[in-house]
Amino acid sequence: MKRRPWSLLSLSTRILASSIIFIFGNTVYLGWRHHADTESQTGSVARQLQNFRGISKEIAVKQSSILENATLLDRDHSASAESFSACLLVNDENPRLPEWLAYHYHTLPLRSIIVAVDPNSRSSPKDILSRWTTMGMEVEIWDQDVYLPADLLRSHGICDSNVEKGCKWKHRHRQSYFVMKCMEEFKERNKSWVLLTDVDEYITFNHIHQDDPVGELIIPMNIDANDAAEARRRLPHFGEDVTILDVIKNEVDTKYGRQAFKRPCLSIPRLLYGSRESKYDANWIAMAPEGFQDEDFVTLRYRWHAMKGNPNEKVWGKVILDLSRIPAEDLKGSAKSIHRPLQRQCLADPTSYTVSLFRVNHYLDSFEAFSYRNDARSLMRKCEECYEEKGKGADWASDDDVRKWLKSFVEKIGLDVSQELLANAGSFVDLS
Repeated sequence: MKRRPWSLLSLSTRILASSIIFIFGNTVYLGWRHHADTESQTGSVARQLQNFRGISKEIAVKQSSILENATLLDRDHSASAESFSACLLVNDENPRLPEWLAYHYHTLPLRSIIVAVDPNSRSSPKDILSRWTTMGMEVEIWDQDVYLPADLLRSHGICDSNVEKGCKWKHRHRQSYFVMKCMEEFKERNKSWVLLTDVDEYITFNHIHQDDPVGELIIPMNIDANDAAEARRRLPHFGEDVTILDVIKNEVDTKYGRQAFKRPCLSIPRLLYGSRESKYDANWIAMAPEGFQDEDFVTLRYRWHAMKGNPNEKVWGKVILDLSRIPAEDLKGSAKSIHRPLQRQCLADPTSYTVSLFRVNHYLDSFEAFSYRNDARSLMRKCEECYEEKGKGADWASDDDVRKWLKSFVEKIGLDVSQELLANAGSFVDLS
């Protein structure tokens, strides 16, 4: 039986931690669950972590005095059941990870996260993640020996990106086992809502716009379109200090909510944002507050998106799940996919755009960002023609819905702390 992985605990619970984290002055010691005998150690990141022997070793990470002295402004949400958790599989995501964490900390609110590092990744997220423990976030980093069955460990190490089909198969296996084990872990900790997305995806409020689909087939069919429209008109905007969780709690007992939240697995449509630069548009307004630049943040830089209700994005929607309503026995084995992890709990057909309170903004990003990852689709990611083809049509319309989040985040957290948390956001260092 495998031992439970070690956690990176929040500041408010460090004193109670069972010697996993020690604080000496401004030095925080972080635990990483690691297995020393798997073939995954042949990878570049594994080579950087050769000192992690046995179950875990402690890594000393210097924390900024600004973060060490930061006030927990959202202490009421810190790592409690009244917050969101997330399961995130990363592969060379450091340029966009600070933005993703800050955005969802502010918007969900995200207070607990388990991160699995793909063995093909050339970079480690530990330094970025360690910043957030001071902000009341529980952080845990998993090696794949925590969640992959023993018979798959040997075959799921470093992947030859020149054999793309085999790499995709290994990635999907890894992802399916990880999200299920992660949800099982959060269930044991009595967590409730959990988010399953990638680092290029951001959940947001689905406000009504003139370019919304007309005559869309309503799925699930039990949701009344008029009730959905009324609920969408009640949605808040960034700056109103209302989170995704607040909206769920406010809507769950409404006429719309009794229909939409009937299942514990909520399917959310995606909307693809393309690579068209907006700063030359006549109606362009810079949204970054003082001390930041729009071009460093994918959510601020890109505002042009594809046609809503696009069948491809619709089929591959993402989900949030209320684990408090899911039996523990349903969280065993591997997920069907990250798009529909639980067959019994998640609808076979994704929720229609016009009846969803939320949507997931899926960012194509720049070609620099698109080609940066060393993942299962490396051959495609190095292909500029493939990149252009993927973004074709993703300039159908534009909006500024999410671009206001950073200003709201800085106003709430403070400029100095925000700059520490978002250090090196948008910085693509050479990993060759």
